[in-house]
Amino acid sequence: MNENTTSNVLLDISNLSVSYPLEVNTPANSEDQQGADFFALRDICLTVKAGQIVGVVGESGAGKSTIGKAVLGLLDPNARIRSGEISLNSEELLHCSESQFEKIRGRKIGYIYQNPMTALNPVLTIGEQVIEAIEANTSKVGEEARKYAIELLEQADVSLAEDRLSKYPHQLSGGLCQRIVFAIAIAANPALIIADEPTTALDVTVQKSVLQTLRKLSQQHQVAIILITHDMGVVAEMCNYVYVLRHGQHVEQGKTKALIHHPQQDYTKSLMASVPRMDERLHRFVLPEGPSMKDNTSVMSYLTQRKERDSFSHDSEVAVLQVKNLTKTFVTPATLFKKSQLFTAVSDVSFNVYKGETVGIVGESGSGKSTIGRMILGLHSLTQGEVQYRGIDLYSDLNNHAVKQLRLSMQCIFQDPYSSLNPRMTAGENITYGAQVQGLVPAREAKALAQDLMALVGLPSTDTNKMPNAFSGGERQRIGIARALAYRPEFIFCDEPTSALDVSVQADLLNLLKDLQEQLSLTLLFVSHDLAVIRQMCDRVIVMKDGKVVEAGDNEAIFTQPQAQYTQSLLEAMPRFDRVGSV
Repeated sequence: MNENTTSNVLLDISNLSVSYPLEVNTPANSEDQQGADFFALRDICLTVKAGQIVGVVGESGAGKSTIGKAVLGLLDPNARIRSGEISLNSEELLHCSESQFEKIRGRKIGYIYQNPMTALNPVLTIGEQVIEAIEANTSKVGEEARKYAIELLEQADVSLAEDRLSKYPHQLSGGLCQRIVFAIAIAANPALIIADEPTTALDVTVQKSVLQTLRKLSQQHQVAIILITHDMGVVAEMCNYVYVLRHGQHVEQGKTKALIHHPQQDYTKSLMASVPRMDERLHRFVLPEGPSMKDNTSVMSYLTQRKERDSFSHDSEVAVLQVKNLTKTFVTPATLFKKSQLFTAVSDVSFNVYKGETVGIVGESGSGKSTIGRMILGLHSLTQGEVQYRGIDLYSDLNNHAVKQLRLSMQCIFQDPYSSLNPRMTAGENITYGAQVQGLVPAREAKALAQDLMALVGLPSTDTNKMPNAFSGGERQRIGIARALAYRPEFIFCDEPTSALDVSVQADLLNLLKDLQEQLSLTLLFVSHDLAVIRQMCDRVIVMKDGKVVEAGDNEAIFTQPQAQYTQSLLEAMPRFDRVGSV
């Protein structure tokens, strides 16, 4: 029996099964097959009460978003509803026509998208978009609709609400845009809001503020919220009740506190174990699948042949990387109404990174983290300062062939696994193309090397001929790691490499990076706005704000005895299991 079922149920989903034609929608390793269909959902039951925040959690492919689309009547045209019922206030939804759904969406059910920058129309002002939603879903028009738009923005904690009406989405931060999406979602006072990963792309402090806004809207208007997420920390702080899904099937459900602290099913336990901890640094995440790195003698021999490529020696007592007084100033372009201006993204930053260690740089968006990495790698020029790698000034002679060769041992793992691979190249070609161009591997040996590197990072070596779109986000990020390794690097800049990944995939990938670091004596500079990831990965931590270093020190000292108020505020903003049930 569903513990969440009571007399004041607002939404009731019963035995819902949704399938897609197998040849179109089959995930790479799906075992959930029946005939010619892939089941995205199988016999799912879920209830939501008025004013309740219900979490739906699971990895990508679990079927979380499919539930939201089914409730809104937005399933893909080739989707088949095999069984089940969905009712909102006892009104059956599954058999509604499109014209009936048009009266439900926005008026009775609001929807908050994962990415606010794509949810808003870039060519319309904020006012035009909010007013359009008001006029479509309420009786308000004209000046009355405009005044209500300002009121909605204020309810959603949008500062300078009236001024924002004339702005375009690109002129506002991600956090503000997400609050504006909230305002649109509550325009018609819906009884239910479906929030699909509403904080995935946000900094920790912005995330906290956005979640507080969402909670306030729920409490003030008694709006029920389905919070779709893979972030167990967010679930712990926000939700009254939680459903856990895997591969489209129900795994476990219960009140948040009980499920977080006393999970009954192995899968739920593994999700909990995959969440990076803030209270202590672990050597490895404990995952049921075990270690993902596949050792290979031939590829390890290739990866350790670094000295053959350059003539620079390295003194272990000297820092591998020395950054001195690094400054970067950008010039904003002039427009018809505004003169060009100077913007300092990084200001007088200095630090060292020693052989074999991992140094983390943490801070909010705009703090200068990625800009530092781009200057180190030569992707941005320096305005001022010095970058020395293995005792050599990388900017002293940009045309020096030996310095160019030295730079090859400095590689990057990019943030977005979807845009960082060439979609027109196979996985194998993505991995070895650059190494071939640089003369590190002959063309005749490239395929074998790609297969060995794929196996090393835990992917089937037979998949080298597949295109990037055949892989999941976590698998694509592994291909990105394999590509970086093809250059036989000693130093890798990791630019938010797990921010787009599910928590268990993230844990597996972080374990892989630690394994590779130990096997290959890699030195890592790890950038993230996720303090829990920094806590688990880094030996030393640099905290940045507005382009400047706020605090730097040993991992343990930063996380247990932070000195700077800004660092303390970042740590306080992190979702934590010990604050479970705070709603």
